[in-house]
Amino acid sequence: MRRVRLQVAAPWASQHCENAAVVVRPREATDFSSRLVAPTTLLPFWQRRPAAEVSSSRWSNSASVPLVVTVAAGISSYRRQQRVRCSRIVLGAALDKARKGTEGSTSKRRKALAALAAALGLVALEQQPTLAEATVSISWQPMEGVPEEAAVFEQIESNPEWSLDFIVYFARILLNYDTGAKKWWQTEVLPSVRGSKEAVSAQLRRRFANFAATVEFSLRQYIKKGRRKSGVLKNCVQRYGNSEESRRQLALAFTLLEDQPLELIGDLLGTLSTGGRLQALFSPALPDYLAMDPQRLLPSTQYPIWDGGVNRWVIPGLRNARPYSGDAWQDGVKTGVFGPRGDEVVYKERPLGVNDYALFALSGAAGCSFTHSLVIPLDVVKTRAQTEPEKYKDGLLAGALTIQRNEGLQALTLGWEPTILGYLWYGVTVYPGYEFFKRAFLALAGPTLAEQFRAPLVLLAGAAATVIACFGVCPAEACRIRMVADLNMGSKRLSEVCSVMIAQDGIGVLYDGLSTILVRQVLFGMMKFLVFDYFADFVLDLFPILAESIETQLLVSLVSGAVAGVAASIVSQPADTVLSRMNREGGRKSFLEVGGDVFRDSGFEGFFLGLGSRCVWAGCIISGQFLLYDICKSLLGVKDLRVFLDVQL
Repeated sequence: MRRVRLQVAAPWASQHCENAAVVVRPREATDFSSRLVAPTTLLPFWQRRPAAEVSSSRWSNSASVPLVVTVAAGISSYRRQQRVRCSRIVLGAALDKARKGTEGSTSKRRKALAALAAALGLVALEQQPTLAEATVSISWQPMEGVPEEAAVFEQIESNPEWSLDFIVYFARILLNYDTGAKKWWQTEVLPSVRGSKEAVSAQLRRRFANFAATVEFSLRQYIKKGRRKSGVLKNCVQRYGNSEESRRQLALAFTLLEDQPLELIGDLLGTLSTGGRLQALFSPALPDYLAMDPQRLLPSTQYPIWDGGVNRWVIPGLRNARPYSGDAWQDGVKTGVFGPRGDEVVYKERPLGVNDYALFALSGAAGCSFTHSLVIPLDVVKTRAQTEPEKYKDGLLAGALTIQRNEGLQALTLGWEPTILGYLWYGVTVYPGYEFFKRAFLALAGPTLAEQFRAPLVLLAGAAATVIACFGVCPAEACRIRMVADLNMGSKRLSEVCSVMIAQDGIGVLYDGLSTILVRQVLFGMMKFLVFDYFADFVLDLFPILAESIETQLLVSLVSGAVAGVAASIVSQPADTVLSRMNREGGRKSFLEVGGDVFRDSGFEGFFLGLGSRCVWAGCIISGQFLLYDICKSLLGVKDLRVFLDVQL
């Protein structure tokens, strides 16, 4: 036997130089047996015991785990090394065959390249983590209490404690060795990307960028709790460090830190076999190689060495590396050698249950019925302007004064019963229906298509929910318009008006205006939800400070609702005019016949009679609806519907 020094030695090893020597056994001896008699000072840091527990003998054959476990682990490691050696032999033979095959026919070249690909796959398979090595460390958590992304990343940029390269590479390690992260990537991310090879790679880089942001947020939360960075390395070795490959990758990752845990990295490297290492050289294609797949890690030619000139661990093969430059990123995204770090954490809409939809229905019913009851006078003036344009052509205020002089103040509340009942049904159905259909359509489209076609999908969700609501609103609206437009019906109760209408024209009269009300309400509902969502996002992006308190968020809902109501009124006004004319005249005329009558009587402008009063009406209605809807959701405990991906370190 002969004594040799360790290939990699840190500066503190000199004081333990005698213990730093290892015994090199002959080739025929079992490799794993030497692990049972390692010097105590060279035990991995995750297996060290207090000095009082260590035997006075210089060599110790006891570890923090039972001997049988150590022997079993050694046998497993030895067998794995043997398989890797066999794989390398196969790879060498395949390379030689591929080189010779290029000189032959096309079929020989194809066979040689196929053998080479199979050998490469065999080597890659040997380096993958086993199930025994993996541990789950991610979960979906509610967004309540999590700072807004802008605040999170202001803090990130102002505190460079974690280097960008470390964060991104550590995210890659989690995608390889953590069961939860790997399962999320393979079951939720990979199936959602489509397109050409280049398009898929670009989409994966964008999804990975947000995962790296999530990892950075978790790292900073870890430090914020008063813990040390060395604790992250210790926890990771305990979770994932059951193979030499995983320990090499962890050593590489923590070498990327500015403030390195020097001794822990040295201990980690001391557990690695040093034979057969290739010279670490920089490859200009390394950034491109890593960019093609966020799960790719540094090859076996890369490993840390000690640089006495700077007193730190370095990776020689990365000294001249530059970030991948094939993507155009928006502001807030940072790029490094190992990939991008995004500007927002990974989050998604949480699944909704029956209780959630019941609370949506209750909130919607309260918001719709209350706000519509407040603007009944505006609704009366608007209906009279549409049914008697010559008498009520001087505007909203003049129309209200005319009704009050001729019929009394109580005439401004005509049709209050069908208004409240109809829009009680509307709130019960349209708000939970919108939440349901939006999630269903976005899920069916997948993340990529959902991002590209979000506006049409939101419009479709609003339309689908409104169609259901219209089957209850239509008979209520028919009775309301008859009560307002027909002076003989104004003094009757809702049940009496409904009975008279059915007796005169049959029960179908209650749904004569269904096609018209579908056009009106679908256009109105689509524009209402679309404009509200986009205008609220626009305001919050323009003034992020408004998202910091509940009061300012409710103010944004109020203003966005008013804008959405005005926009929806303009789009749906022609259908509303035709509907009012149909219910005033009675009979069974079709939508097109009544529309033709309006055009002959008043021209194109006739379709927009009463637009001013309806815009005021809708602005008040929709702003109040969304405000009360948000207030009711908060009071009933329905808060942020999103969950974010949390990495437990």
